[in-house]
Amino acid sequence: MKRLTTLMIATLITTAAFAQSKNPTNKKEINDKVKQAQQQLDKLTPEQKKMIEQLGISSKVPSIPAGTTAAGINAAIGGDAFGVPSKNTALIGAIPQITLTAAMVPTYVKSLVDYVQKGVADDTKVFGQQMYAVFKTNKYDAMAIGNAAVGYWSSGQLELAVYLIGRACADNGSDADMLSNFAAMLSMGGAPHRAIPLLEYLNKQYPDNSTILNNLGQAWFYLGETDKANAQLNKVVKAFAYHPQASYTQCLIEQSKGNTPKAIENMKNSLAYSYSLDKVNQLRKLGYSVKGKDMRKPFRPDPNPLGLQNFVRPDVPNSYEQELKLGADWDAFQKQVNEKLMSLAKELLPYQQAAAQKGQQLYNQYQNAKGDVSKMTTTATQNENIYRKTAEKNLQEMNKDGGAGYRLKALKKQIDDLVKDFMAKDEVQRKSLEKQNSIKAEQETELAKKGENIGYDNCVVQQKYSEWVYTNYNKPLEEAYKNYLHQWYLKITEELYWKQFTQEASVFEATKIAAKKEWLAALGNTRYMATNKYGKCTTPENKNSTYKLADFDDMHCAYVSVLDFGVYKQIDECGKMRIEFDAGRLSGNLNFKADNNGKDKFVKATVEATIIDKEISVGKGPLQVGASVKAGMGMEISSNGIEDVYATGEASANAGSTNVGVNSRMSLISGNMSGGISGFGK
Repeated sequence: MKRLTTLMIATLITTAAFAQSKNPTNKKEINDKVKQAQQQLDKLTPEQKKMIEQLGISSKVPSIPAGTTAAGINAAIGGDAFGVPSKNTALIGAIPQITLTAAMVPTYVKSLVDYVQKGVADDTKVFGQQMYAVFKTNKYDAMAIGNAAVGYWSSGQLELAVYLIGRACADNGSDADMLSNFAAMLSMGGAPHRAIPLLEYLNKQYPDNSTILNNLGQAWFYLGETDKANAQLNKVVKAFAYHPQASYTQCLIEQSKGNTPKAIENMKNSLAYSYSLDKVNQLRKLGYSVKGKDMRKPFRPDPNPLGLQNFVRPDVPNSYEQELKLGADWDAFQKQVNEKLMSLAKELLPYQQAAAQKGQQLYNQYQNAKGDVSKMTTTATQNENIYRKTAEKNLQEMNKDGGAGYRLKALKKQIDDLVKDFMAKDEVQRKSLEKQNSIKAEQETELAKKGENIGYDNCVVQQKYSEWVYTNYNKPLEEAYKNYLHQWYLKITEELYWKQFTQEASVFEATKIAAKKEWLAALGNTRYMATNKYGKCTTPENKNSTYKLADFDDMHCAYVSVLDFGVYKQIDECGKMRIEFDAGRLSGNLNFKADNNGKDKFVKATVEATIIDKEISVGKGPLQVGASVKAGMGMEISSNGIEDVYATGEASANAGSTNVGVNSRMSLISGNMSGGISGFGK
């Protein structure tokens, strides 16, 4: 257990140091990342450092070699955004000329394991051996070790991942998922020529499997054989038009041919199913500005956030008689709305005070820095959210050309115009009705002469006045109120959905309270025009109001996914990522943290893992994107780290939320890659 603790420390320190912040693009940024990684290692106790060094892992992070140029760094990191690899005749010629059979697979896997051990760094091999031994000691089976390898790959530890998946396949060479994953790692690691015989074998065993076809197409693409790659990728997109990786690579191929419209179409298809900032940037370079509708929503929105639809207004009268009967309910409704608004104002006060205090602190810093913003510091941190960019884009579009605010303003004007018109005509109309319904004395009396106007019947005028108000104002007002409230509901619902991805927890709590106030303020100002101007002409049965204003529901994250890689669990709650692990004395959780510029990856590779419960059958061969599965998941990994996590097929509902947890079959789906494992490609 002590040895496992040491291994976990080393693994998780690496993950924490590099997993989720801005990808370095120049020498200064790389040096900054090296410094950050060293700071993480420096936090270890002397005993922990000694234990790690005994495993062959240095507690000093290597610096950039002397003489490294900016051009060299740029070429290593980025290169041509739309370049396709040149035909690699050396590696194409090195493809083993064999046709594998089931009996030959174990021997070929053994040769691949030998190739991997020669290609990875010595310290990685030692670490991998120790890790594999710990897994076996703790009775991890081959599938569990293979899943752990996928987890290491997703965190950017390519060499350790490919080493472990190779050992797992050597233990069980009949598992199609693991063989496919091994081939995908080899391809993306820089050895596609070694992966092709294995993928050709799997393709014969499981024809038309989109994962195998994609991985085979990507392997040919890495070798510069774009025609052979396209032949396989076309089969993939024919089976599933929005396949993220196949569509991405076809975009690169089409752009290399100068076919920009087709390239845009391919990249939009790739983006539609699985979000990635790389895809957004590629489309921007192609001259296309991504719209909110181009990106799917990360998970199904709550149809009734905060319980807004639970708020039911009292029945709306459509005549004078009903107005008298319903008046008590409307009085109670408005009284309760006002009380609730006052309560919410008090509830919001601490958040407003905290915001004001933070603002004052920043202002004081600005004053002390004498206007030099570069000297200002802040301790404010927030967990990076993989859906932040999608949310920001959708919020931006909501406000484009006024958006929901414009529609609300137009509807409010319609209401105000009706009220204004009523106020202008009310007195004139009442006097007209009084005159039209005046009563003339039919005979001489002490109070009036014959033919003299002696007034009017209040109830007759009241009835006609009410009919005029309801016909010309209350009925059209009610329609306007309904439209107005509907637009408020849409605005609040949409904003809350996206703001949960852009705001830290305390700010979002204040946002929810403000949304409640907005809803109640709008709701409480939707009463009909009172027409009881002439006294009660009927005597309705007096009843105390039983109206009770609804309570707001709390709004929690509606989507939680758990990817159990055996060694650790990666948990996504509405895009906020964290890792939980438990290894004897080393237990707890490790949150991914980053600045507002994004996440960090020290390699560039786009992959996808699709996971499913082993009890559910979805056909033969490795799991496929777009397949009809239950409680499955996928994740998109790009140069910016993990960019999307999504449910595939049907997800089980648990207490009003979607909770997808998987820990069995995993398929790694290879995608566009530059860089890889330095010892591969021979």
